[in-house]
Amino acid sequence: MTITEPTDTGPRRGPRIREIYRAVAADHFAEGAAPRHAALLFSDDSFASEEEFLGDFSNEILHQDTCGEFTHEGVPLLAALAIDDRVPIPQRMSLVSLLFSIATVADRHEAGCRPRPRSCPAPAAESRARASVQEVVPRLLERWEAESAGVRLALTAIAAAFPATEAARALLPGLRALALRYPGRTLPGDYVRLAGTMIVGERENVLGAVEALTSAHWSPTARSAPLTGRSLHLLDQMLNSIRASTRTRRP
Repeated sequence: MTITEPTDTGPRRGPRIREIYRAVAADHFAEGAAPRHAALLFSDDSFASEEEFLGDFSNEILHQDTCGEFTHEGVPLLAALAIDDRVPIPQRMSLVSLLFSIATVADRHEAGCRPRPRSCPAPAAESRARASVQEVVPRLLERWEAESAGVRLALTAIAAAFPATEAARALLPGLRALALRYPGRTLPGDYVRLAGTMIVGERENVLGAVEALTSAHWSPTARSAPLTGRSLHLLDQMLNSIRASTRTRRP
């Protein structure tokens, strides 16, 4: 897609966050190199609110938690926005969470559907999308020390989604330090400890954590489902709840 700034010198249409996204995209991608999803940032479409724009933008890339043919092409744009400090912290937390969702669609849905088969899976699109997220994982996780607690919690899920990567395993000391901020049976604490257990990868420990947490608080998955999918399904629920509580606390 070719990035061209509108020639109209009048007021921009839409919320401020769209202008920020537009500026980041223009700075990160050379002319003609931006993914097709950046078109929404530079189009003449108007949006009544920040929520409407952000919802449309996310849905363009991951439609109703389903990977499409071009989902993988949107990943570099999401990553560029997620690591740019011009983007406000709540939006960067959401962007990292969206990358986690993209990377884990297949595993989460399979676990959630068992014992029934998934309806309309798109294995090729999901595989391309996951591979695209894996490419940006080091860039995301290397910002750990500079990030806020909220963004770190989203990065925690990204690390757990790619437990065998060097970047994820290098994050284990950071996860242990973060878990100390949430002692006892708290949602952030349980979530961070689950992610760390997933990265270490000892099957019995992961299974024990999944069984204990889902039986107590969260929607369970069938025991016949693959453990990777079950743990990611649980982690996704927990991250969504954390994000919801963060939005509630926001003034």
